[in-house]
Amino acid sequence: MYEYRGDGWHVSAQSHGQMLLALYFRDLAGIEHPGPPDIAPLAPRVKATAAAEVCGPPAAELRQEWHDWWRRVLVQGPEDDGLFSPPAFPGFADSPTLQRLLQAHYGAALSWSRARMIEYTEVSAEHHGSGRRGLLEQMITDRAMELERRPKPMELKLVELPLSEPRAWFVDPDTVILSQDLARDADLYRSFLEPVIRFLL
Repeated sequence: MYEYRGDGWHVSAQSHGQMLLALYFRDLAGIEHPGPPDIAPLAPRVKATAAAEVCGPPAAELRQEWHDWWRRVLVQGPEDDGLFSPPAFPGFADSPTLQRLLQAHYGAALSWSRARMIEYTEVSAEHHGSGRRGLLEQMITDRAMELERRPKPMELKLVELPLSEPRAWFVDPDTVILSQDLARDADLYRSFLEPVIRFLL
């Protein structure tokens, strides 16, 4: 996890276990991500091997149930795993199609997401060690200096995930989901985050 604090602002960057799981099941079942924002597929790609299990009317049910889950995930902290209690997953009792999918594939999903969290630790350390995090700090400092007023208090949460597109998605007034590799391209990184910082600060 990365944190940067200044005069009235706080920025953090971390991964998010439940988002990884939710997006894994989205890709596994071939669910169209209801946008906006239309979050890119995961990387490495998760094959839609469960799509055949939920064809026909169950597909529409699963899409709605998954969407309800995704909305819950967006407002929960990264470590809030209270929904999960295998093998029955009672937290999904009101989403029976999704519940069955979890029961059938949770083990593989958990192994996949844990591997990605380990990879993220390495990626985040590389971003910090290479000085890439400094670009974010510089954008905030530059914006604060050009203002003719005191900067507004700002809380910005960056959720870095292994996504197949190098871009960012503004999902909440203080939350941005972005590819964990986006910081490798300084110009692209700036093009996505500078407007958000200008808006918030």
